[in-house]
Amino acid sequence: MRLITTLQVMRMFARMAGRVPAGHLLYLLRQISREKPHRFGGRTRINTFFPPCPSPAFDRFCDAVAGRRRVPYSTYIAVTGNCPFSCGHCSYAGREGSPLTGRQWLDVIGQVKRLGTCTLGLTGGEPLLRDDLEELVAAASPEMAGIIFTTGHGLTAGRARRLARAGVACVTIGLESADAAVHDRVRGAAGSFAAAERAARLCRDAGIYTAVSIMATRERIADGTLERVYELGERWAVGEFRVLSPVATGAMVGCAAVMLNETERRAVIEFHESHNRRRRGPAVAAFARLESPELFGCGAGYHHLFIDASGKVCPCDLTPLSFGDVTREPLAEIWRRMGAWFPRPRRACLMASLAEKTGGLAPPLPLCRERSEQCCRPPEPDEPLPEGYRRLLRPSDRQIGRRGDADHDVLEVQRDDRPPGRQED
Repeated sequence: MRLITTLQVMRMFARMAGRVPAGHLLYLLRQISREKPHRFGGRTRINTFFPPCPSPAFDRFCDAVAGRRRVPYSTYIAVTGNCPFSCGHCSYAGREGSPLTGRQWLDVIGQVKRLGTCTLGLTGGEPLLRDDLEELVAAASPEMAGIIFTTGHGLTAGRARRLARAGVACVTIGLESADAAVHDRVRGAAGSFAAAERAARLCRDAGIYTAVSIMATRERIADGTLERVYELGERWAVGEFRVLSPVATGAMVGCAAVMLNETERRAVIEFHESHNRRRRGPAVAAFARLESPELFGCGAGYHHLFIDASGKVCPCDLTPLSFGDVTREPLAEIWRRMGAWFPRPRRACLMASLAEKTGGLAPPLPLCRERSEQCCRPPEPDEPLPEGYRRLLRPSDRQIGRRGDADHDVLEVQRDDRPPGRQED
């Protein structure tokens, strides 16, 4: 990082000084040196894993880290299951159920906010299909940074301006290729690439921080697709390039072979770090690095939460397991109960260990609470933590985890639910 950028980042995290171990803070600053912090709209952005600074959402994030609370730093909600496209790798495929109404989603967003979430992702399906999306975005502010994950389908200049006024922190547009024909073929619809390109331009014109994302399959790693899409993002003047890792879920449930091996994962990490050393071009945020054992690992059910379009509560958007339903009980109670299965972060992706177990699943997804609890086991007490948490969490935190309830009190997780068992054959 340049000196001025380093100073900006140090100021960002100064509020943690004296509240977290010095070793953890130094470690965090060293790791951020491999990112590309940048300014947009008068605020510093590392990547969309962190809220922009200054903002109430970033202050909330720092306070949650310093308090060592089991808080869903990020919560994603699928505001609709509908989508105009039919991608073969769709992570939402197979999910069913009646969608929540706008009033129900506003109530859920309020509950998410009370849990302490800093970043609210609005996804689907295609969230732009909802006429009330602006109202949902506005409900997140100012305590949560609202991110929309979209194909760009149907975005107009007027709607982009309304989303900007609602306070959206980022619009992330998914891409499949820098080649329009290839992108359209994967999406299953002609004109989908043109819609994505138009959406990026409209967001930029409206003053919205914009990102593009792509799934880093082994084929795309090998054939240079990542580089070409990165260059496309640079031409589109986006601020960030998100690189997702394939997971055996949704339309690919049970397909463990799609998940990257260690060599491929290292290739993505090198892509992340080498491109972030460049002075020009968007910042790269690759899940293979940010969720690696060397950094933050898998926070599913611990620092991340997903609620699907019908209200099912899951550890993350890539895990077809449900631990409750927000239409039937308070979210805070579901989150408290999940602490027995997710008392601390894991070093590796939860679905990496569940891919084989979920191989025979068929719609509807996700699994019901009982089967989810049978399928998922908590980490072993002596299982190593991701490096970023090893330096942060005290021994008492590592044993059974800690959680923040709706009022942010820190309480021990009581294992008063029946012990999780194994999935039956």
